[in-house]
Amino acid sequence: MEYVPRRCLIALCLFSCAAAQQLYRDPQGRFTLQVPAGFAVSQSDTDAVRFANGSAYVTAMVLPGDNPALTISAIARQTAGQWRNFAQARSGDARFAGHIGSYATYSGTNPQGAESYLELLAITDGASIYLLITSAPKPDFPRLKSGFDQIEETFVLGAPPNPSVPPTSNAPPLPPRPNAPPVPLAPAGVQPSRPLAAAAKPASSTGQPGYYRMRLVRIVDEHGFEHPMTALTLLIPTGWKFQGNVQYNQSTGCHANMVRLVFQAESPDGRSALRMFPQNTWQWADDPSTVRLLQSTNQQMARFGRPGCDVQPPVSAGDFLRRTVIPAARSDARVLAIEPMPDVAQELETQAREIEQAANRQGISVRMRTDVTRARLSYTAAGQPSEEWLTAMTFSLGMPGPTFNMYTGRAGSTLYYTCGADHVLGFRAPQGQLDAQERLFRMILATIRVDSQWQARVSQVIASMAAADSKGAMDRSAIATKLGDDMSRMSKESNDYRNKSNDRVAENWSDYLRGVTPYRNPVTGEIVKLDNRYDNAWAGPKDEYVIAESANFNPNSAFQGNWTRLEPVTR
Repeated sequence: MEYVPRRCLIALCLFSCAAAQQLYRDPQGRFTLQVPAGFAVSQSDTDAVRFANGSAYVTAMVLPGDNPALTISAIARQTAGQWRNFAQARSGDARFAGHIGSYATYSGTNPQGAESYLELLAITDGASIYLLITSAPKPDFPRLKSGFDQIEETFVLGAPPNPSVPPTSNAPPLPPRPNAPPVPLAPAGVQPSRPLAAAAKPASSTGQPGYYRMRLVRIVDEHGFEHPMTALTLLIPTGWKFQGNVQYNQSTGCHANMVRLVFQAESPDGRSALRMFPQNTWQWADDPSTVRLLQSTNQQMARFGRPGCDVQPPVSAGDFLRRTVIPAARSDARVLAIEPMPDVAQELETQAREIEQAANRQGISVRMRTDVTRARLSYTAAGQPSEEWLTAMTFSLGMPGPTFNMYTGRAGSTLYYTCGADHVLGFRAPQGQLDAQERLFRMILATIRVDSQWQARVSQVIASMAAADSKGAMDRSAIATKLGDDMSRMSKESNDYRNKSNDRVAENWSDYLRGVTPYRNPVTGEIVKLDNRYDNAWAGPKDEYVIAESANFNPNSAFQGNWTRLEPVTR
């Protein structure tokens, strides 16, 4: 596809500027542009500047994020609530400032009652969105078009160009669009992985077929409360090394990220491993002015050593893996495939609708979106070629709240989002053995349990912090106070969602991974969930378990210690 410079659709006449022109430099050095004659410059804040000619204007903004199309869509939704008869005319790809981005054009009646055109043009450098918002009443557009074009054509990222050097363009590929259908990324000659139902049976952890010998491991929160509390449990093969902890970040103002669970279980040779990465929470809003307010609030909090939640748009699970997890944790890996997890996705969607309905019954309007996927990677680990599955679940919880339109001077409403990524897990095996070991990984994954008492205590602390934030917001202006209240309420709703979903999501993983069966120890009464394709389970000393295919296998004759046969629990 050939990309050509985008122009406004309504090209009626040309305008010649004979007066002297002015070079505008962004205060933070992020871009420069030529200001056409007759356009007045007004700096809204450090991230937005307006070039106006009468009631027409071009606003240049820098926002956090890396998806131009999503930013344009959010602004269009906000504008649609302020204009009458707002309709899109065109949209597509565009070259702007040497990058490939997105554009969209609209028409309608603006808040001042004038029939007008609106054009949105955005690109990204990977960390920030550079956005031009162009608007003019229809009668004024012809005489101002060349001025609009001049701002666009002279917009340069960084320092102004050397006029003696011809411009070049090394435009990056378009960023992945959120919620796009998963696309296989396997290169030629590499076959996509088989579905789980067709996965080969792995060897046992002991090297002998027919049974698994597992041990129960715990993450204990040693310092969070008045006494140590078990935070998470799971089963791993006997002989594997395990390291896990509760990470407390007291310096963050983002309460949901204050407590994180991480662990790694590894085979004795280091070639097979299971790892849980930290979850993450961030925030966003549909209204660009509100996004800047959230960003400014973060900057103020950072001055006091307690930065708030990151400000960035909602993303799909695949995008979170591609943009966040893989660059940070697997920068040397090659992505072979991105695959959906439809069974889990369907259950997460059901949960989202239940949360929305429960909130509506309490008079709270929320919008919940969820996604889940996994990526297959290839890289070198422990000096050997390896393959790995990375999985992630993402969600966004949107709630309506107040906003203030800096262009019209009017208060309005927008959606504020609390977003998060959970169940970010990696399963590694030697190259060529990932499918064969997937059954073992499924078994381990199905046993992961966050302790309900520990989770309740953490939730109580976070809720108290959110309440304190809401109380502190009372010292701000009316709009800021309402914003603080709504954001605190959103934080609580988001945390409630996370709490309610942890156990259920674990169950859904189990369903997707072909199920588990609860077993009861007749001696202790303890219940443990194990792979349902093995009819025979035994509990032994030191929190060990054996899961066997054959009813004739008896660990009392194979291993030391006393082993108790577990009884399947009838539901």
